[in-house]
Amino acid sequence: MADPQRLARADFDALLRRAGLTLDRAKADELFGAYASLEMLLARINQPMPLEAEPAVIFTLDGGAA
Repeated sequence: MADPQRLARADFDALLRRAGLTLDRAKADELFGAYASLEMLLARINQPMPLEAEPAVIFTLDGGAA
């Protein structure tokens, strides 16, 4: 999977201001790092997955085998 396009730090700082968050630099740096991880997770949403990614066991409401 290709790396997602990363949000520029200036744009991230603008998002913080727009949200009304006033964080010290250390907290903003920490949140920016976490945001990069979130971008990677968002890139995986709605992507085709191979069959082997499906769960091995499926439970039904009546308790029977699927």
